[in-house]
Amino acid sequence: MTDSPIPSTGPDPRVPDPDDYVASPCTRVCRIDARSGLCAGCQRTLEEITLWGGMTPDQRRAVLTSLPERRKARRTLTRWRHGSQPGM
Repeated sequence: MTDSPIPSTGPDPRVPDPDDYVASPCTRVCRIDARSGLCAGCQRTLEEITLWGGMTPDQRRAVLTSLPERRKARRTLTRWRHGSQPGM
């Protein structure tokens, strides 16, 4: 019996790269707004929340990229509903 090393074929593609980890934007305020279909806390859709665990890092980053604009639109709509003019 020899102690020769087992040849490596590179990283196991089934194991996520810890340097490519994309954290969930969940804020633990889980309430879907009936009008917008977005979570009041993280601004994701129910589908995005459901699929998050199976998304690739690039897919997660694409969702995260859309969240600031969703938050801005939600703030504008909330102000408008409460009598303020949009953009003020």
